[in-house]
Amino acid sequence: MSSDYRRVLGFVALLLGLAATLPAPRQALTGWLAAFVLQSATVLGGLLFIMLVDVIPGIWRNIVRPPAAMLAAGMPLLAVFCLPVLFGIRLIFPWYNGEGLTGFRAFYLAPLAVAARLIVFFAICIWLQTRLSRAPNRPLAAAALIVFVLLDGLFATDVVLSLDPQFHSSGFGLYFLSVQALTAFSAIILIRFLLSPPDARQRSLMGALFLTLLLSWAYFDFMQYFILWSGNLPARADWFLRRSGGVWSVLVLIVIILRLGPAFLLLFPPIRQSGRGLRLFAALTLAGSLAEVAWLVIPELESPTWAIVIYLVTSAGMALLTSVSLAQARTELARVGKERP
Repeated sequence: MSSDYRRVLGFVALLLGLAATLPAPRQALTGWLAAFVLQSATVLGGLLFIMLVDVIPGIWRNIVRPPAAMLAAGMPLLAVFCLPVLFGIRLIFPWYNGEGLTGFRAFYLAPLAVAARLIVFFAICIWLQTRLSRAPNRPLAAAALIVFVLLDGLFATDVVLSLDPQFHSSGFGLYFLSVQALTAFSAIILIRFLLSPPDARQRSLMGALFLTLLLSWAYFDFMQYFILWSGNLPARADWFLRRSGGVWSVLVLIVIILRLGPAFLLLFPPIRQSGRGLRLFAALTLAGSLAEVAWLVIPELESPTWAIVIYLVTSAGMALLTSVSLAQARTELARVGKERP
């Protein structure tokens, strides 16, 4: 499919998502928010891996950095995808009018404060992406990695956790970061095979990293559930109860299978070194992220059907437009590589 064709299809899908705000504004905007959160996982995860490979030396830099730089190049486009969330903040988030919020929580979840944090976050990420994509910069990457983890935790709180202002979790930022890293690395694997098929040693390394990220996700996900659920506090238990009935119980089972199934199979070296297996597991993991983000965001609605439809449509649109930026980033990386001595 040509870039122009993908661009047109992407714009049409996003226009359909925006048009759906007329008959059902909150459902449509919540679906858009979920699609934005999913897209942010690959783009922000790409920036995360750029910083990691610049800080931690090794042969994985040549394997991971080019695909990660291509993913991170979608940062300006991701900021544009955030605009409907900012303009629809009154309809999406229940804390907009401040009802039931007191003290620091009322100050932190003030609409202007949330909007300001999102704007500052994307300004910093775009600047970092621009600087780090040019060439490795270890001192900057080391400092930026610390700042990014802290700001990304605030981002996760603002766009996901605050959908229920009565629910809070100190470990949610790290759990969300594990989702981003796993989603981005799955995309990195697929892009790596498109750029140049890795050899057996590189495949083994990618498989080992993939397994590590899958197990890290399982740890952060389960520990958050175990600690919060065992606390048996109403606000925390209600958050999980809304996500444990009906279609959501099926969805969470699908997520677990799509995560732990590949993790188990990657324990075996022949499978870990298989190019076909890595591509299959990466695709399954991305499908798991699609389901997991829906499970995180959409259950806050009483009638989620319309939001799920918009989520799927706008996710496809964002993916198509981002794929165009990936192709442009690939061309730019090739040009820069030829210019370097």
